[in-house]
Amino acid sequence: MEGDGENAQRLEMLLVLQWLDEGRSPEGDVMLSISTAAAELGLQGPAGLLALMRALGVLEDQGRVGVQWPGRPFDSGEARVLLCTDITRDADRLFGAGSS
Repeated sequence: MEGDGENAQRLEMLLVLQWLDEGRSPEGDVMLSISTAAAELGLQGPAGLLALMRALGVLEDQGRVGVQWPGRPFDSGEARVLLCTDITRDADRLFGAGSS
């Protein structure tokens, strides 16, 4: 759908910022609250949640992230997102190596 690529790019940036804020896990993992991420990206209501899920799927299809659900999607409203090494390496290069 139109806008999925743009939403995927915005979501990737949000995930990188969250990864940086949470101390740069060596595994590249981030716990993503679906509803919070949608709100932060300005994606409103049920259509916004679906747009966020499509963006997450785009990133996963591109090999940029891996997604693990603690249960079925939306049961907990959170997903564990694993950023690929290219993303974490580029973020470290851009924002300076972390202390860990």
